[in-house]
Amino acid sequence: MKIKLFFLLPLFLILYGCSSDNNTNPEKETMKPITYEVLLFEFTPDTGNNSSRLRYDIKYTNPNNVAVKGSSRITMNYDGLILTPIKKVPPYIEIAANSNFTESSNVEEPLNLTIGKTNSIKLVSVEFILLID
Repeated sequence: MKIKLFFLLPLFLILYGCSSDNNTNPEKETMKPITYEVLLFEFTPDTGNNSSRLRYDIKYTNPNNVAVKGSSRITMNYDGLILTPIKKVPPYIEIAANSNFTESSNVEEPLNLTIGKTNSIKLVSVEFILLID
C-alpha cells in the first residue's frame, strides 16, 4: 500500500499541482465598428459651365482606444447604375483613438454629351474598411 501511495502521490502532484491558468497573455479588446455621418452630399448635374459637380463630406468616428488605419468605400447610384468607384490606396485614412476624421470630395467634371449626361447621383452606402497590420 505504501509503495502505491509512493508512486501515486508524485503523479497526483504533477497533474494537479500546476495551475492551468495562463494569464501571461492579456485579453485582446474587441474593436467597435467605425461609424460615419454624412455631413454633405450634393450633386449638381449642370453647373452652368458645361460641367457637373459632386461634393460630399463624410465624418468617420473611431470609438476605440487605439488608432485605426483603413480606406473608405462609397457606393453611389448614378441614374440607376450602382457603382463603387475604385480609389488609389495608399494613402490610407488614419483616425486617432477616440477621434474622428472627415473625408471631403469636391469634383467638377466637364459634361460629356457623347456618352450621356448624368441627371442624378444618390448615396447608397458608406463603409470604412480596416487595414489589418
